[in-house]
Parts: sequence; structure tokens; C-alpha cells
Amino acid sequence: MTLLIAWLLLPFLGAFLSALLPSTARWLALGCALATTAVGALLFNGTCPWFLQLTGPLGVLLQADALAAPFLLLNGLVVLAVVLDTWSRRPPGPFLLLVMVLLGGLNSAFLAVDLVSLYVALEVVGVTAFLLILQKREPQQLWIALRYLLVGNTVMTVYLVGVALLYLNTGSFRLAALGAPGLEPRNLAVVVALLLVGLLTKSGVFLSGLWLPRTHAEAPADVSALLSGVVVAGGLCPLLRLANQLPQLQPLLGLIGLASALLALLYALADTDLKRVLAWSTLGQAGLVLLSPATGAVYALAHGLAKACLFLLAGRLGSRDLRTWRLQPLPAALGLPWYVASLSIAGAPFLLGFWTKDQLASVVGAGSGMLPVPQVLVLAMAGTAAVYARLCWRPIRWEWAPPAPGPWLLAALLLVGGLALGPLPPPGSAGKALGVLAFGLGLFSGLTLIALGLQRRRLPASDPLPVPWPAPLPLPLPDLERLQELLGGLAVVGAVLVGLLMPREVLWPG
Repeated sequence: MTLLIAWLLLPFLGAFLSALLPSTARWLALGCALATTAVGALLFNGTCPWFLQLTGPLGVLLQADALAAPFLLLNGLVVLAVVLDTWSRRPPGPFLLLVMVLLGGLNSAFLAVDLVSLYVALEVVGVTAFLLILQKREPQQLWIALRYLLVGNTVMTVYLVGVALLYLNTGSFRLAALGAPGLEPRNLAVVVALLLVGLLTKSGVFLSGLWLPRTHAEAPADVSALLSGVVVAGGLCPLLRLANQLPQLQPLLGLIGLASALLALLYALADTDLKRVLAWSTLGQAGLVLLSPATGAVYALAHGLAKACLFLLAGRLGSRDLRTWRLQPLPAALGLPWYVASLSIAGAPFLLGFWTKDQLASVVGAGSGMLPVPQVLVLAMAGTAAVYARLCWRPIRWEWAPPAPGPWLLAALLLVGGLALGPLPPPGSAGKALGVLAFGLGLFSGLTLIALGLQRRRLPASDPLPVPWPAPLPLPLPDLERLQELLGGLAVVGAVLVGLLMPREVLWPG
């Protein structure tokens, strides 16, 4: 127990020491990331779960178990990659100090099984992310950071009301109290709906997560890597714990996750900004994490590693305009990790993302009650392949250049992790994955040809054909990212959740 407490306090102690001795910040951040990676690996390998209770039955309750292991491993590895990526340059302001606080807050969020401790941990993460977004102090980043803080504080206030209602009905703040026999179904419905509004927003899922694309796109590249790699996982892990505690909630979470994936695909195919496409992809992949508690944690690990790699590289690729994407060859030092990470999220064989997608498809296809229509999941995966076909449609320039240490580390982990799970994938699984990739490539090509045809019709016949390949999806999609839409979406989500969770005899008596 002493070691567990010391490990949890290590990032905060490191942040404190780095404020006193700034020259040690890089080494302290490196040590904290390695320690978290080691703990995650120990738990991932089947080490017995650790429990920690402080200040009595109403105090802090932490549980380091198999569900937390992939998230802890992800947290350590992504922070390690970000620290290595900034090793050769001096990051602005107290960047490494904030990274250590973020690391410690996320560790606590992954382990917390009492709702008050989870609230505190997520608030620490939210405030730290707000300060990280502001590191360049540009006007646009200031507004985006303030918007992120406003939305986060609003939903966590709603979450805290749900925690208070749970205590009034059960006398406990524990997550396990949601299954207490004395809790009336109508009270349970209200409590769970309020908790879900907060956690779905923090994890960036569906309408509650529409703050995510603009926030992740406007943040600096290394901060975007942290936001998409691990910050959204701070809400995903408690959602999976909630689904394990209340199995009857899983079909609803599955439908929300699938709706999030499909919504994100439409916007990712229609957008022309590289970082926004990556951010929309995060919103969609976070939704797929919720489809199955059995595979969600490992799925989040594979996605977080790949997405952090892509965001770190996005800061080095020059123009973010996808309409001129294929005209800018990538140096091999950047192109190889870019292709590995993109193909992993798309589900290509031999990579870690292939195995996690195969596990998810097996659980859903086995009729475990997670989804009524697994065919829609195949469509979502094919759409993901189409999105990353857009991002891979850029040639590689084979010339020597210094490799980026952070992205290369993450890309190597995706490759080694995939080979470790099985150097030769089963023929059936590999065939299905290749079929989905081919379907996605065909979808991408068809949409691009339609977009080119529509654009050509709007030009005089004498004009040369433009080169917008890969072209965006020609759909007039509404802008859902303004502050009023964000707050309105939260209200709609909360009202719908209460209606769906409330017992029928309460809504329609008699």
C-alpha cells in the first residue's frame, strides 16, 4: 500500500520539485512516465489488483485492477512519447510541470471507484488541460481554452448533483452503491443520467463531445497528442466501470457509441483541415470504445497510442490543408510512423489496432447483447478506413532526416504489440480486415470522384481540372461546434437520457 501511495503522489511531487528546480523537470517527467508505464505493465500481466481506502468508508477508494491497466499503460507511454518529443527543444513555460500534474490526475481517475474522488481527479485533469492549451497564449487558443473550461465545469456540476443524489438515497459515494437494493429505479435513472452527462462529455462522445474537434485542432501539437491520447480516456475508463456495475446500461451506451462513430465519420470525411479530421476521428473511436466493456480498455490503448503519434507528427507536416495533401511528399522519417499509426487505426493486419478491432467485432458478432446490428459496426470500421485512406494519400520522399523520437516510439509499440499478439493473424480475421480496408478504400475513391465531378460542373469547360484529391465529402453539414450548440446539446442529451432510463410505469402510469 505504501508503494501504491508513493506512486500516485510521485507525479505531483515531481511537479512541485520542478517548480523549485526547473532544470530537473525533464528528468522528473521522464521518471514519472516510466513509473506509470511500469505499473500499467505489471497490472496488464496479471498482477493481483491493489485496493486503497483512505479516511474511512466515505473517503477515497482506489482500485488498481485489470480494467485500469491498459489505461495506465496508455497514460505512461503517451506522456513518455511527449517528453521524448520535446527533449531536444525547450517547451514553453511550465509545460513539463503541467504534464506531470496531468499524468497524476489521470492515474487517479483511472483508479477511482468512489464518485467524489473521481470528480476531483477529473477536475484536476480539466484545469491542467486548460492551462496546457493556453501555453502559446494566442487569442483563438484563449477562447477555445475558456470554452473547454466552461463546458467541463458545467457538466461536472451536473455530475456532482448526481453524486449528491446517490448519497441521499444510499448513504454512500461508492460506484457500487448504484446497485444497492434500496435505490428506487426512478432515483437510479436520474442519478445515472446525471453521471452520464458528465462522463460522456469528458470522454468526448456523441453530442456531449462536440467540444472536442475544435479544441484538439487549435491546441499545440503536443497538447493535442495528450488530449486525444489520454485526456479523453479519463472519462472512458469510468464509463466502462459504470457499464460493468450496471450491465443493463450497456445497450444504451452501445447505441450512443455507435451514433458517435457514425456522426464523426460524416464530419471527418467532409473536413479539409488535418487536425480537425484527426479530432473528429477521436470522437468516433471513443464511441467504439463504449461498445464492449470487455474489449474497450485495450481498444482505447491501441487508439490512444496511434492518435498521439499522429498528432505529434501533425505539428511537423507543414500545411494542414488536405486539398493540397498529395502535392506535399513526406520525408520517410515522418511518413513511416504516419502510415503505421494510420493503418493501425484503420485496422490493418500485423498492427495492434487490427487485434483490438477483431476482438470488438467478435464480441459484437457473438450476440453478447452489446449491439442489435453488428453490421453497422462494419460500416463504421469501413468509414474509418475511408478517413485514413484520405490521410495516407500522400507520397513518401525517401531521403534521410532526423527521426522524431516520440512518434517513432509509439509507431514501434503499435507494430511490436501487434506482432506480439500473433505474428500470423488467423486467415478469417485477416480476410475480414482486408475486406473492410478494401471497402473503405472504395468508399473513399467513390466519394472523391463524386466531389471532383461536382466541382468540375461548377467550372467553365476551358479551365483545367483542379487537383483537390483527396476531396472532401460534398455534404452541407451543419456547424455543431458553437458554444450555444454545445450547451444545447448537453441539455438534449441529459433530457433524453432521463427519458430512456426512467421506468415505463413512471413515464406512463397505468
